[in-house]
Amino acid sequence: MPTIDHLEEAPVSKNVIGDRTAEKWLADAELQAGEAQEKMTAFAVFLSCVAAVSGFCFGYDTGVISAALVNIRGDLGHLLSDVEKEWIGSATSVGALIGALSGGVLSDRIGRKWVLAIGDVWFTIGAVVIAASFSVPQIICGRLFLGFGVGIASATAPTLIAELSPARFRGTLVTIQSLAITGGQFISYCFGIPLTGDGGWRWLFVIGIAPALAQGLSIHFLPESPRYDLMRGRDEAARKTLNRIYKGCSPDYIDLKFNVLKGLVDISGRFQEKYTVPQRLKLVFTTGHLRRPAITAMGLGVFQQLCGFNTLMYYSTTIFQYAGFKNPTSISLVVSGANFACTVIAFFILDRVGKRRILICGYPGMIAGLVLAAVAFAKMTEITGGKLIEGTEYSHSWSNMMLGMMVLFIASYATGLGNIPWQGIELFPLEVRGIGSSLLAGSVWSANIFVSASFLSIMNGIGASGAFGFYSGICTLGFVFVIFCYPEVTGLSLEEIGVIFQHGFGIKKSQEIRASHRVAKEVALKGELAVRSGDDDESK
Repeated sequence: MPTIDHLEEAPVSKNVIGDRTAEKWLADAELQAGEAQEKMTAFAVFLSCVAAVSGFCFGYDTGVISAALVNIRGDLGHLLSDVEKEWIGSATSVGALIGALSGGVLSDRIGRKWVLAIGDVWFTIGAVVIAASFSVPQIICGRLFLGFGVGIASATAPTLIAELSPARFRGTLVTIQSLAITGGQFISYCFGIPLTGDGGWRWLFVIGIAPALAQGLSIHFLPESPRYDLMRGRDEAARKTLNRIYKGCSPDYIDLKFNVLKGLVDISGRFQEKYTVPQRLKLVFTTGHLRRPAITAMGLGVFQQLCGFNTLMYYSTTIFQYAGFKNPTSISLVVSGANFACTVIAFFILDRVGKRRILICGYPGMIAGLVLAAVAFAKMTEITGGKLIEGTEYSHSWSNMMLGMMVLFIASYATGLGNIPWQGIELFPLEVRGIGSSLLAGSVWSANIFVSASFLSIMNGIGASGAFGFYSGICTLGFVFVIFCYPEVTGLSLEEIGVIFQHGFGIKKSQEIRASHRVAKEVALKGELAVRSGDDDESK
């Protein structure tokens, strides 16, 4: 059994996961058998839900702009042009990029939960500024401030939830963050329907203050990640949290878990003392087993943003308005509702089916939906030279087909690509996890800026059909990327995930470790059956 003494004897190599000794600790049969018996506890679910309030604020404040752009009308002194809509839509993405890059690094300094509290402050400030805006520059500034909160939430909340989750249920619990995001988006669309009168869009943003204040006031009562507590020498606090997270597991298993975790954190801490933040950033891009998880996480995040989903999140109401639907905000609710419903499905199947398998099964549906939506747009706009022009009476059969194909795309997206990239933080080893979360969220928001700032211009340039055809091509590239670069990490501990990237992109290595888990589980089950059989014999 690994103990603190065993762990401290290990040499400090170029990083903790690069140390082959760590791989031996994590292959310990007793540890793997215990992980196979971990249970979902109410405490772990509660912690994940509280942390995921940041995700709700993230989703609400990104989704609310779709209805707001249509309802602002002349409240800012004139009707908004498409360029102004793009600036307002993309301002949040610019702020999110800044928030993401700072939030991940800051979480290593002051702790995961307090960074979330800082995000709540920005959510509140941004909403107040927007609600009081009477010019385009003012509302852009407010959206920028909201973006700071969105970026912090996207970089920090998944990290905190992943570090608080039992390995068997990490995918499910981190999906609570995705549920909160899509739920926030759905709620924003629901409020957008009745609040269509004069000044109603201002109240849409004011409503978003409530969840941010609620989380900000309750964050003091949320425990810190056990890994972060250990990094700061708070062993008793870490053990107390582990006891509550793994309630129902044997004391011996919790001790074993604590010892292995403490040993790895100690070595990771020595690594962080040896290398400054800029040096660690350089190592991420120059060291193979750190570079590969960065490529996988950042690549998946970029493909998520460039697949076309965010064009619907930011501009679906505008698209449906141009397409001639009488109540575009209500129609957008169909898209947002499909997104939320399929994220709920992902919550129940993610850890059962596996992330890699879900992605491989979901991409063909996304590609088909986009291609057929492009065909519908092409047929619809034949009478307007391939362009969507507001006020035109388009064929209802083709517009309905377009809507149906968008729902197919959203359903395929939400069950996999919509939430799995946000779990990419789990791919980074502890010593660079803060930097990794910043890199992941930063790459996501950089791609998001491109989409949100260019979609209406692209649609006006090559038509809606060309735009959605372009996104289908990007999805095809993303499908190939997943096949070759994304290993199956479902059921692996965070430390085991670090090990697999010593072996290329870890496709085969992850299969080997998962197979050893199954063997350990079977051995443990046989041992329990043998003990029960012996007890029965004695009773006879």
